[in-house]
Amino acid sequence: MDFSFSHSIRFKIAIIVFLSTIITIFISWSVSNHFIERFFVTHTRNSLITTFRSCNDFFDDDKNIISMDNDEIVGLQGYIQNPANASVFIVNPKNFTVYSSIKINDQTADALQTIIDSYDFSLFTEKNPYKIVRNTVSEEESLNGIRSIGSYYDLIGKLNNGYIVVLRTPVDSLHDSITFSTRLFTGISFALLLFEILIVLFVSNMFSKPIIQMNRVARRMSNLDFSAKVEVKNKDEIGELGDSMNIMSKRLEKSIKELKRANLELSNDIREHEHIEEMRQEFLSHVSHELKTPLALIQGYAEGLKSGVADDQETRDYYLDVIMDEATKMNELVMKLIDLNQLETGDDISIERVDITALIGEVVHNSKILLQDNDTKIEFEYKNELYVWADSFMIEQVVTNYLTNAIHHVKKDGKIKIFYQADNDKLRINVYNDGDPIPDESLEKVFIKFYKTDPARTRSYGGSGIGLSIVAAIMKAHNMDYGVYNSDNGVVFYFELETVAQGQISSD
Repeated sequence: MDFSFSHSIRFKIAIIVFLSTIITIFISWSVSNHFIERFFVTHTRNSLITTFRSCNDFFDDDKNIISMDNDEIVGLQGYIQNPANASVFIVNPKNFTVYSSIKINDQTADALQTIIDSYDFSLFTEKNPYKIVRNTVSEEESLNGIRSIGSYYDLIGKLNNGYIVVLRTPVDSLHDSITFSTRLFTGISFALLLFEILIVLFVSNMFSKPIIQMNRVARRMSNLDFSAKVEVKNKDEIGELGDSMNIMSKRLEKSIKELKRANLELSNDIREHEHIEEMRQEFLSHVSHELKTPLALIQGYAEGLKSGVADDQETRDYYLDVIMDEATKMNELVMKLIDLNQLETGDDISIERVDITALIGEVVHNSKILLQDNDTKIEFEYKNELYVWADSFMIEQVVTNYLTNAIHHVKKDGKIKIFYQADNDKLRINVYNDGDPIPDESLEKVFIKFYKTDPARTRSYGGSGIGLSIVAAIMKAHNMDYGVYNSDNGVVFYFELETVAQGQISSD
């Protein structure tokens, strides 16, 4: 199915980035707002100090004072550095002469007198020539003659020549600067947020585009249409996933073709028999049942890849391994069906003199790993050579299938025993395991193609229900007896072969 944008990877990435950016901007704004205010306060104080020092330098020069007394210099504005744009008042305490950067009136003079009377200027020294305070000014205390109140930063100090200096700058202008800076920061932040969202959408679309293509290809593969291929343009993880999907598609297509070919061959062979229609329907029913589970797994994991459940490389590799493993099982099933078909059509067998003891010993040796995995003990104590007439390759399959079947059904920490029974010119080879007995109604059916006494258990170890059918076909080709029976505390599978010459059987 097609995913709406609200359920797509692009939308999820955009939302995650958007929320994380919003949180980051909020934290940055909160922190910056605090530091912006501190910055402007510090800047204002430093500006007042700069103005104070400039006044100190200006009034250290007696010529400047004489020029101001003679009205050659009308005001201080333009003669001193005043980065804080403060109101500057310099007072000669001896005659209360006022030099200022603005025009003064009686109210201003009274306010200056009030401020000067509030401080003991004898406490100001060369090391500490000034003091900066924040005041709330009433109408009567206004220095500029304007009837208004507000908060100000005042610098009160004493110059080197003994003159008193009063610098005043309003806090309102400081707040205006803080507000402007905050708004500027906020505007830039949201502009960057919008730009970032657009970038995220673009980048996520760039990465999700090949995934969407893989989704469509996987959907066609789930419908057994393997003609579609993923166009791999990059050499990254997504490119590797595309290559893996193409390889998987080829293998699945090959397996399906082989299965179809095997079904056709088997159907043609079955048509030659008396009950052709009934056998064909039964065969196809079993094959469909055997293929349903691996195909369902393949489809399920392919859809998982399509829907983006595997969001990391390790999970994607696991999904692909499962799909390829199930395809391999399907291929093995096809191969077994082909072998069984060749046997049932009466292909010639090569009868030769075979040492059955050596053959069984080699099969047992090759099965040691399976025996160790199941903690199973096996008893096969025969050492002497014992020759029979048989097709060695086919009889090896019989022994292998019997032994594999015993390993899969033996109890944990159980026992398997292979032993002989001689009867004139025939030798019966028995494979015993101490597993659960086979129900009586199933004893005559275990050699039928695809028959399973316990389908769930057979599926757990990958059994197809064909192994014993191959045994039956091989023994029929040899025209020798085979079968199974329940014994005390276990089950015995057996087959018979013709001996080359009668001899004594021993287990040294």
